[in-house]
Amino acid sequence: MLSLGELTQSEFNLLGVVGEEELVRAMDTANPAAKQNFARSIKLFSKSRSQLPSARSRGELEKRLHMLPRETQEGLVRQTLQATDKNYYVTKDISGSKVQKMFRDDDTKVTGMSNISSGKLEKGYHFMLTAIALQVGFAAQGESVHQVNFARIPDFIRNGEFEFLANGATMIQASGMEVFNVEKEGEFIGQYNLDNPKLIKDQQAIELNMEWGFNAPEGTWARVYLIGTTVIKS
Repeated sequence: MLSLGELTQSEFNLLGVVGEEELVRAMDTANPAAKQNFARSIKLFSKSRSQLPSARSRGELEKRLHMLPRETQEGLVRQTLQATDKNYYVTKDISGSKVQKMFRDDDTKVTGMSNISSGKLEKGYHFMLTAIALQVGFAAQGESVHQVNFARIPDFIRNGEFEFLANGATMIQASGMEVFNVEKEGEFIGQYNLDNPKLIKDQQAIELNMEWGFNAPEGTWARVYLIGTTVIKS
């Protein structure tokens, strides 16, 4: 059971997560100083609810703390777990194709190619997805993928479609890839910021599937980034 002190001192606000019975027990066993600190926290919580929520991935994660497993909530409070910025990426050779599944169950972690295995998050890792970036580059004859300059998507890609699936459901239905045809200061090239951020659970298959009108030229490589906040061990 979480103590009143742990709830008050946590960098995460779990007031909307803790059950009424547990909260009452915590108050009954708390000393006067802890109760005073808790009352101060309640006032700050009420004030913060009247303000606009953070649009950053950390703020989106806080709004969904109730969706995380109980042991993850407690780990965040007791600081055995922490929230940190994270991007997952995969790189695929799309030469000669007009369809591509970017995340696959045979993916392995290889520097410069992918930092996620089997197309899913490791056990115990939960990810607050707030943006997806798509970039394309071209390798000249004799060059490897590690020499490719990834940049904005070419016309034949942006005129195609993509879909995104996770947690056993379709999270973005077939949509035009024009959303990746962007370049803004302070963001990834090709970054599409989600109006409806998604909490991706561990050990669940992730899919980002693309299709366009004709076969990509020889030496064409695509890279996808999933951008957001993850929960890891401190």
